[in-house]
Amino acid sequence: MGLVKKGHQLWFFEELYPDVTYGFKVSKVIVPETQTGFQRLMILETDRLGRVLVLDGIVQLTEEDEGIYHEWIAHWPLFALLKPAKHVLIVGGGDGGVAREALRHPYLKSVTMVEIDKMVVDLCREHMPAISGDIFGDPRFKLIIGDGAEVIRADKGKYDVIIIDSTDPIGPAKSLFNTSFYQSVYDALAEGGIAIHQTGALILQPYECPGSWRQMERIFDDVRVVQFTNVSYMGGPFSLTAGSKGKKVFKQAERNAKKAYKEAGIKTDWYSPQIAALPYPEFQKRLELDRYGEEIVMDIELAGPRMPGLKQVKKWSRETCEAIKMKAFGAPMVSAPGFGEGDTLVQYIETSAINYRRYGKTACANCFTCAALPVDDAVGFSLADFGARGAVCWHLPRGSFADVKHIRRNTKIFKAGLSPSKGMAIKSKIYRPRLMGSADVFSPDFKLPMDQGFSSAFELIMDIYDCDYSMISSCEAVSRWAAEGFSKAAGLTPIGRAEAPDFGHAKKKTAGPSVTQLLAKGSNISHYSVNWLMIVVNVVSGKGFPLRKAIEYTMDYFQGKYAVCWILPRGISSQNIKDIADRTAIFAVEKK
Repeated sequence: MGLVKKGHQLWFFEELYPDVTYGFKVSKVIVPETQTGFQRLMILETDRLGRVLVLDGIVQLTEEDEGIYHEWIAHWPLFALLKPAKHVLIVGGGDGGVAREALRHPYLKSVTMVEIDKMVVDLCREHMPAISGDIFGDPRFKLIIGDGAEVIRADKGKYDVIIIDSTDPIGPAKSLFNTSFYQSVYDALAEGGIAIHQTGALILQPYECPGSWRQMERIFDDVRVVQFTNVSYMGGPFSLTAGSKGKKVFKQAERNAKKAYKEAGIKTDWYSPQIAALPYPEFQKRLELDRYGEEIVMDIELAGPRMPGLKQVKKWSRETCEAIKMKAFGAPMVSAPGFGEGDTLVQYIETSAINYRRYGKTACANCFTCAALPVDDAVGFSLADFGARGAVCWHLPRGSFADVKHIRRNTKIFKAGLSPSKGMAIKSKIYRPRLMGSADVFSPDFKLPMDQGFSSAFELIMDIYDCDYSMISSCEAVSRWAAEGFSKAAGLTPIGRAEAPDFGHAKKKTAGPSVTQLLAKGSNISHYSVNWLMIVVNVVSGKGFPLRKAIEYTMDYFQGKYAVCWILPRGISSQNIKDIADRTAIFAVEKK
């Protein structure tokens, strides 16, 4: 929206959010909107907030409250250290405010600032000189004009504190919000060091902080979120996310900060170690969830000459919702009115989906939720409803942020039957899938279970992490992937169009669309979490397809960096649970 005239007054309205904005009256335009070569820059004068720096339509700082942000992002890590810092690196921060605060620590030997946009430095220094103060006259200060993501890769173990003072993950800052960058930051830290990053408004940018947290958790030894509020950063609670090199750093941070702050004698207006700045319990709870959801996959042994018809399967899907205490959304989708072998029924539920298809005398069912799943109830009800002798079950953690070996340990394969009370009873030893390397799975020598004559179909399950927000939040983009791109890459035949409702809410980890593309003899069902920057995909097919091409196409399309995948035999002809586990594979794929 930008500058808008209201009668005889000039107002500025921020453009960060497509559905929410805020504005303030402008008394004078100091620097009209200027294209710097990297972004659009504007400096405004206001009566209430003083001078305001705007980049790409987004307020970066105001003279009135800039001290809140700059004091917290600089002093919180510097005082939290186990021992005083010697060297600090600032990535971004062209206005000079972070450097100003860091240089107040007299024991620092160097503060290096890497800013990609020289015009930000020059225009802020000219029109907002109080922000940078006298940093340019301090011999400890060094300015590098360049890309922080590139510069930081050259340094190993040098910096005690790294402060990433960037804009949001768009434009020139986009390279600063990915796993490889965080790895470079970790490598550049000295032992016991801290890196800290602005990660947006916790309510209005619900995907940004959790996304950074998840990436940093895989690399840093400990991760913390600092919460505070700035008037000029719309959305209430604002976050900084910090990672440490060393497991003891944050455990002693509060005590260290109080002691170091008292000894330093530095007067601050906004920061204090007496303020815990912990995130609200609800935000902390969202961060600490270690998995997105869970799934029970069942190959059910059907008895009797008559196979379940569409009416019975619809009833099963509806009553399964009740059994697991979930709410159904809409009517079930069916791939063919006759509902013969290989045809699919999908029922959306409160936090994901239930689906069913049959191969021969095996009913293949999936029940996936983004909440706690009462597995015993789902399996016990299904066995009783179909009058089945038993079922082979795969119990999968979905969207877990653990490593693939840990995910394998939490994946359970077992034979289930009914107990005398009609509940589920485990009738076998519990097995785990075979852990494989992606190179082995992608090898021409690898055979799918159906190619071995072991099953009628197979299921490819993918949990893909660090995806692009703009792609996974778009119903159009996910529909296009399912209906056109993936089907073409895999050589599968779509039936009808892709359905992509969005049942999520910005306050939930489930925010984001779901998509179902029915296929000949199978289906492609996926769910998207914009808060966790993650997608979960289930593709069941009675026809083989090139795994590498399908997986890498999906990761490229959504710009995912890492995936955990399973291959399951479906419509199995054997009931030997060990053989089934041996033909169930789990593997990880990482994009370089």
